[in-house]
Amino acid sequence: MKTRNIIMGGVAALALAGSFAVPAVAQYSGNPPQVSTPEEKAQTQQLNAQAQGGTTASPQALNGQGGDVNAPSSENQARQAQYQDQQAQYQQDRARYEAQRRHYERNIHRYDEARYHFTDYPHAYPYRYEDAHLTRLYLVPEASQQLANAPVEGPDGNWIGRVRNIDIGPDGRPRRVEIALNHRVSVWASPGDFRFDAENKILYTDLSRADFWNLPGATYGR
Repeated sequence: MKTRNIIMGGVAALALAGSFAVPAVAQYSGNPPQVSTPEEKAQTQQLNAQAQGGTTASPQALNGQGGDVNAPSSENQARQAQYQDQQAQYQQDRARYEAQRRHYERNIHRYDEARYHFTDYPHAYPYRYEDAHLTRLYLVPEASQQLANAPVEGPDGNWIGRVRNIDIGPDGRPRRVEIALNHRVSVWASPGDFRFDAENKILYTDLSRADFWNLPGATYGR
């Protein structure tokens, strides 16, 4: 009996051991365990660190294919180059226009003087700027009306232009006088540069035509 119990105990032990061994055999059957190499472990740690800290690298860069996600596309680069070219052309055109306008303003009086003269000037009068009987402009009543369109005669006895506008101050006196040198150009002058002949409705000035052209603040009409 004792011998039989030992045999039966051994059989039971083998059966019990077999019951635990079956799953182990099934686990590894046809699917051996995956063991990472040191290089793969290092790459995995690197990817995990980048995922935690954030990365701007593109998938191509992460896969070793190069490229930068922040680099502009070829289309954007072409547009940027076109915009820069247009800006450079605009600056060149503007600089050329400004130079041409300065040249025009310096020489317009030469062209207009040669081509244009008022056709409705009265006949020439003797130059009388120093005549004591002439009226100073600050004494002219209703100067904006009295002096409107009055012709201006210079020291050489030639007509210089006509009064275009009178700037009247708060006290009712003229502060400055706008003289049209022709249909296109006018300048502002001081009232003290003129004397008014109320009888003939003309102004005398001690400035020459060249002096008027050199006055600041010239306006150019169309």
